[in-house]
Amino acid sequence: MAKGYAPDEGGMQTYAQGVAEAWAATGAAVTVFSQTSLGPRGERLGGIELIDIGPGKSPLVPWRFLKAMRAERTASGVPAFVHATTWRTAVLPMLLALPYAVTFHGREFMYGGALTLRLMRAVASRAQAVVTVSHFSRKRLLDRLGGLRADPIVAWNGLSGPAARRIDIPPGHSPLLFSLCRLEPRKNIAAAVRACAQLRHEGTPFRYIIGGRGPELDRITALVAELSLNGVVDVAGFVESGRAAELHAEADVFIHPQIEVDEGRDFEGFGIAIADAMAAETAVIVGKDGGTPELVEQGVTGLIVDGANDGDLVDALRRMLADVAGRQAMAAAARAHAEETFHWDRHVALIAGALSDGK
Repeated sequence: MAKGYAPDEGGMQTYAQGVAEAWAATGAAVTVFSQTSLGPRGERLGGIELIDIGPGKSPLVPWRFLKAMRAERTASGVPAFVHATTWRTAVLPMLLALPYAVTFHGREFMYGGALTLRLMRAVASRAQAVVTVSHFSRKRLLDRLGGLRADPIVAWNGLSGPAARRIDIPPGHSPLLFSLCRLEPRKNIAAAVRACAQLRHEGTPFRYIIGGRGPELDRITALVAELSLNGVVDVAGFVESGRAAELHAEADVFIHPQIEVDEGRDFEGFGIAIADAMAAETAVIVGKDGGTPELVEQGVTGLIVDGANDGDLVDALRRMLADVAGRQAMAAAARAHAEETFHWDRHVALIAGALSDGK
């Protein structure tokens, strides 16, 4: 049960596809129930059967899912278990008394009143396995819900696709800085733009490409113009996956100075784009808030900064750009760590182990 799926973009879609393909790789027969912009449709995608009820947010959506699930149960029998990729997608399997595991990521479980909280507790309490994508998310979930019957497990995410491989840029090109994310306040890309203005004032050569779209797009575009960074900073908007892989391969530094907003309710649970950058042998600069710092060892695989402190970010960028050998050493260590750690098969193996322990 997934909140979105390919070809639509977003972290939840990437998560759903990653775990579905990993479950299929174990030999399981996998059916994904979801909504995408291409639906309604039924389609075979590799080893996965996709049942897409189509876009929309009407009150009939649960009924459409229920109808699709009942039809599949009639055709194929009762599933061994359901992996709900968010707590809301676990509501139907819970009501149908199907065995399920449920994943909690970040901000999606931090909002809602008393009735929402009660439903969320029921979903978590009745699950055979509760999954969180970072130790930080696990702590926040327990703070929010209190004690649970099943102790939440921490299973880090995998990559959004095959790891990009580093491209050697000819001498004479300015170092490339890169960000790729949904442009929203917690990503804090405006701070990176301000830091770039300071570096340019100091005469430091660089190029900076910002990929992604979202509610902050117009603000960031205006800030680039206001700080006279046009021609140095490129607000590229949506970047398709092939171009994103190229930019990961070319980039010298990946910038993701995320912060917590809305009194800590809106935070980054993991950060798949950061894992992608590390796997592409790129040195990373990340914010200290949320679960993202768990991906990075300070000074070894990247730098962790206080995203709310522009001076801290400027210092980190200045260090990365000035110390080429140090930056390259961090990039190599980042790739080694990513290759060992960020795998969807490892993610689902941890869930399978929790399910087995719960029998």
